[in-house]
Amino acid sequence: WSSDWCKMVHAACDRIALTCAGTADKVAQLLQDCADKLNEAAHKPGAVFQPDSKALASFGEEKARCLTERLVAQTLKLLMPLLRRGAGLGPWEIVSQGRGGQAVGTVEVMTSLPLSLSEGKAPVIAVVQTMTGWEDIPSGITALLLPAGQAVDTLSHVAIRARNQEVLLASCDDESILKELHAAGGSRVQIEITPSGLAWSSAAAAGGIATHSATAAPKSVMQKITPPPEPSAVVIPAAEFTQNKKSLGGKSLHLAELKPEKGTYSVPVSATIPYRMFERMLEDPANDGIKEELDEILASGDWAEARKFVVDELAVSEEIEMALKRTLASVGAPPLSGNWQCALKGVWASKWTDRAISSRKQMAVPDNILFLAVLVQPVVPAAYAFVIHTQSPLPGAKKGEQLVELCVGLGESLVSNSPGRALSASVGPSGQPSTVHVFPSKPDGVFTPD
Repeated sequence: WSSDWCKMVHAACDRIALTCAGTADKVAQLLQDCADKLNEAAHKPGAVFQPDSKALASFGEEKARCLTERLVAQTLKLLMPLLRRGAGLGPWEIVSQGRGGQAVGTVEVMTSLPLSLSEGKAPVIAVVQTMTGWEDIPSGITALLLPAGQAVDTLSHVAIRARNQEVLLASCDDESILKELHAAGGSRVQIEITPSGLAWSSAAAAGGIATHSATAAPKSVMQKITPPPEPSAVVIPAAEFTQNKKSLGGKSLHLAELKPEKGTYSVPVSATIPYRMFERMLEDPANDGIKEELDEILASGDWAEARKFVVDELAVSEEIEMALKRTLASVGAPPLSGNWQCALKGVWASKWTDRAISSRKQMAVPDNILFLAVLVQPVVPAAYAFVIHTQSPLPGAKKGEQLVELCVGLGESLVSNSPGRALSASVGPSGQPSTVHVFPSKPDGVFTPD
C-alpha cells in the first residue's frame, strides 16, 4: 500500500462514513418526529392509546442504531486510523503549533467550546468533543484537542484564529489516547509537539514553563484606536477604495491591492457601504425612536432580539438605495435583486452576534468603538474554491513552502469547516514536488442559487 493510496482510501472511507451517518441521522429524526406526534396525541383529552412516554422519547435513535448505514459508518471509523498509519501518519494531526510548540494548563473536557471561561479557570487545555469551525477560542485556553471526527481544515476560520492567538490545535484518531486525556480531566499538564505528534506530562515536572492568556489586549492598545472619519460618500466604488481606506474594512482594501495589471486575472466588481452609515441610518428621521428602542434592548442583554429588531425595524434610506444601484451599475455589476435590504441590515446587526460580543469582552472593546463597513459584490458561481497560505503554517514546513486547500463549490464549506476534509497540499519551494496531505472527502458543497 503506497502512502497516497492509503490517503485516497482514507478520504473515500471518510466520505462514505459521513454519508451513511447523515442518512442514519435523518432516519432517526423522521422516526422521532412520528414518535413525538404520537406522544403528543396520547396526552390529549379522550385519547385511547396510552404509549410509554419514556420509550417514545428515544424511539428514533434506538431504532436507527440497527440501520446498516450506522454500522457501516462505525466500521469505517475503525478502519481509518489503520489507513493513516499505512500512509506513514501518526495519530495526531496538528494545524496550529501554539506558542513554541507547547502549552500548559488544566485539562478540561467539554462538549463544545463555551463563549468564555469561568473566572479563575485559565489556563485551560480544552478537550472538545464537537467543533463547527466558526467558534471563537475563549481567552485563557492554551490548547484545543479534538477527536479525529471533528478535525478541522487547516485554513478554516477556527484554525486561523488558533494560530493568531497562539493556541495549540490538534486532532487525534486514537481512542486510547483520547481516553487518557479524558481521564486527565482536572489535572494540570504540559503538552508539547514531538516528531511523533503530541506528548504530555505533569506540569509540576515541566520546569515552570510560562503560560499565557490567549487573547488578552492591553488597555493602552485600545486607547490608541482612532474612530473612522465621516465617509466621503454613502457608497464607495472599488476604483476609490485606496483613497478612502480609512472608511473601509480590510477585505475592501485587499481587493484594491489585488487590482490586476494588464488583465492578467480578474477580481469581482465591488462597492462598499462605508463605516458610520449604520449610525447615520439610526439618526435618520425615517427611523425616529429606533435608536432609543435599540439601546433599551441592548441594555437588557438580549442580543438575538437586538439583531431581529435591526433587521425588522430599521429603514434603509432611499439615498443609500439609489447610490448603491448607481455605483453597481457603473462598475458592471448585475442589478440588486431579492431582499437585499435585509441582507444589508443583517450585516449591520452582526455587531451583536454572540461571538462578536464575546470577542469584544475578551479584548475590552466597547460597542461604540466598533463600526461596520459592508462590501457588496456579486457572488461568483464557482466550480471550485481555494485558500492559499504563501508560507505554510504546518509543523516542519520549509521557507517558501505554500499550503493550499481546495473544495468543490464556494469556499464557505472550507472556511466554515463543514463535515469532511478539503483537498490539502503543500507546494514548493521552487523545484520541489508537491505533497498531498489530505484528499477531499466533503460530501456536500455550497453553490450559488440557479
